Amino acid sequence: MEHEKVKLPKRLYDALQDYGLPENGNESWPVGTISGLYDQWREEESSVLGTFIDGNADNQWLLIDAVRYGYEPEPEQLYYVLLVKDNPNTYLNVVTYDGEIMIADNLNDGSWNTQFTMDEIEAIDPRYKAFAVPVEEVDGND
Repeated sequence: MEHEKVKLPKRLYDALQDYGLPENGNESWPVGTISGLYDQWREEESSVLGTFIDGNADNQWLLIDAVRYGYEPEPEQLYYVLLVKDNPNTYLNVVTYDGEIMIADNLNDGSWNTQFTMDEIEAIDPRYKAFAVPVEEVDGND
């Protein structure tokens, strides 16, 4: 039976990549792999894995399935930054070739980026987070 890869939060996906766990899973020694992961991350008190699995059986099963069937990152939520509510010409735009910031509509022709992850918004300017609107909320209103 073919199983789909498990979708994991990006931070956990990155942590498993750092550990060296192959994305295609490890069906031959899953218990040993999980035990090794747990032991390593238990030593690191503020670890991503520790906070993910401590006291959460659902997350423990998710990790077991990821080790067995493989894993991939969950798609990250994308946002528009709408600076003036109900004004379609006040979206944050970043020009792709030089990083210049401008305000315009949210139509993307490939010359600029109008959709951002929360990390990208914070990197531009953390104050823009207050104006972030999920892409689905805007595009779903057409």
